[in-house]
Amino acid sequence: MAGGFVSPTTPRTAQQSGDVRSLVLRAWLEPGVTPQIRARIVEIAPGRAERPVLVTTSVDEACRAVRNWLVTLQAPGANENGDGAVTRER
Repeated sequence: MAGGFVSPTTPRTAQQSGDVRSLVLRAWLEPGVTPQIRARIVEIAPGRAERPVLVTTSVDEACRAVRNWLVTLQAPGANENGDGAVTRER
């Protein structure tokens, strides 16, 4: 099983806020299991609990999730609706 997205991260349309966001990638190896690598990626927004972005056993999916998150972060107009957006809601 390669895993999958918990919530899609896609660019949105609204205004940028300048808020700081964090993306945490936790990765580990599990001996005796194929594939051995496991990765969990979460977003942490100021004043909010961590929000799962992806759980996977695929290096490519983990890299794609980080890239998508960065693209979303710089996209003009994302809003904080809990669905992968990265700016504050008014």
